[in-house]
Amino acid sequence: MKKILPLLLFLIGFAAPAHAVKEVADRAIRCSALIYIELTRPEMAGLTAGEALMNRVYAYHMIDGTDMDMTNGQIVAAQTEAITKLTQEYIKGANLAEEYRACIYWMTDVAKYINISEYVAPEDSNEESDAAEMALFLSAPTETSVTSFKNPIETWEQQVDLGFVAWASKELEVPYKEAILAKISEKFE
Repeated sequence: MKKILPLLLFLIGFAAPAHAVKEVADRAIRCSALIYIELTRPEMAGLTAGEALMNRVYAYHMIDGTDMDMTNGQIVAAQTEAITKLTQEYIKGANLAEEYRACIYWMTDVAKYINISEYVAPEDSNEESDAAEMALFLSAPTETSVTSFKNPIETWEQQVDLGFVAWASKELEVPYKEAILAKISEKFE
């Protein structure tokens, strides 16, 4: 019994950080999905780099150390799943405004940390440069540092609504398109 307790505590010590990394990855891909939805609004085109940035945060937090690669297909699949979940939550009446606000401020913190305006990914990627990039992204903030916000939450809620309207109004195949548009009409009646 004396040997089991230290072993159990040792194993829990490894499980907790793994759970925290997975939580960061989940928030990053949801953030990327929210930004993707917002990008359907022409005035939000400036967020394109933010979507890519959060996709990288997601990817680096998902890599488990056994494989240093994650494909674009895996990232797109995770983002598509997140978009579907967010859409379902939105249709059911979830207010995504606080999550979207935290997402945008977190993305901004990560961009500042990485110094995105000067950051250039190495063209000739090798193991060393890949490891350095991974270390950079894993050391970036894992949540926003901002706790006091300039705009009221209603402004952020309106941004989310406008994003879903623009996304559902596109001529492409959008999951739950009719339900989104019905939810929007209900909100604005």
